Amino acid sequence: MIVGNKKSFAIEFTQSESDPKMGYGKVWIQNEFYGTNKDLIYLDSYLISLINELINELINAKKIDFEFEKLSESELFELFENELNRFDYLIKGSTFTDDFTAYRFNKNGTIFLIWKMWNNKEILFSDLKDYGTKIKFCKVKKVEIENIKDKLLKKATQI
Repeated sequence: MIVGNKKSFAIEFTQSESDPKMGYGKVWIQNEFYGTNKDLIYLDSYLISLINELINELINAKKIDFEFEKLSESELFELFENELNRFDYLIKGSTFTDDFTAYRFNKNGTIFLIWKMWNNKEILFSDLKDYGTKIKFCKVKKVEIENIKDKLLKKATQI
């Protein structure tokens, strides 16, 4: 099941056939996915709370005070990697996002995300085999994240 639109912002989750309390999830931003939907986790509490935590972090993303538009994606990512306050921007992640390093920031009501998959880890999940380590840089309006969060919570209670 997909809640939202992959072209802008969506949450994908599928219930496990063997146990309805478990399933798989993935986040989509501008047709780029963040996370893996091959890692079995609890839907009714664990997955929903992980996605909720991720969404809440995005909604509360720290505002930046530099002109990021003048930087290349690799320069921007490197800036966050070396930033003294990198933990203000870091998305801590969870089970289904363990293979990524990601940062988020807010500018004028738009949430920007920049991430890449680690290149020093063994790839366990099939959907990540061809993902590569290219930096992904996407944006989504704060209001859209809030709307998807509400829809996700409504659908999750119906499972």
